[in-house]
Amino acid sequence: MRFQSFRNLSFGLAVVSVISMGVASAQSLVGVNAKLDRTLDSKGAAVGQVVTAKLDGTITAEGTKLPKSTELIGKIADVKNANGAVSVSVVFTSAKLKDGKEIPVKATLLAAYPELDPVGESLGDVGAGPAPALVSADRTFDQEPGALSHVALTSAVKDSDSGTFSSTNGNFKLLAGTNLQLGIAPASPASGTNAAE
Repeated sequence: MRFQSFRNLSFGLAVVSVISMGVASAQSLVGVNAKLDRTLDSKGAAVGQVVTAKLDGTITAEGTKLPKSTELIGKIADVKNANGAVSVSVVFTSAKLKDGKEIPVKATLLAAYPELDPVGESLGDVGAGPAPALVSADRTFDQEPGALSHVALTSAVKDSDSGTFSSTNGNFKLLAGTNLQLGIAPASPASGTNAAE
């Protein structure tokens, strides 16, 4: 009787362990604000073009600390231009620390807002506000045009890209200093994200 109970307990623990591994692979992200380092112009955008941003705050995600001013490094993953509709997909793949060390990351764009003027006020109607503390693995984001003039933003944590900016009114520019809200976590081997891609 005791042996049967122990075997049932062992089987139950094994099932719980497998379920926990499945939950762990559904990666949550830590929210943070950042600023675009240089202008992103859809007119000259090309796949592979480098895109960078700097963190406005310090975060710790899954035990990895990314201090304020850490540089996010990414690239343009896709550009589409058809019948006046333009879209540019961006993927941030690594975080570069001040000592030069690069850490592979999973990053999702949550929102984007105009840069701030010299006294710290948003140049648009809406400011970025604080980033959410945690972003669940099943979240999607759909920012309508308005905060960024005629530019929309769509993204999903499960996607390999960080997000897509689009306009139905032709080309657009996101100026250096554009405020970004992102969800970030160190890239897991299962995510397929690789800083060297």
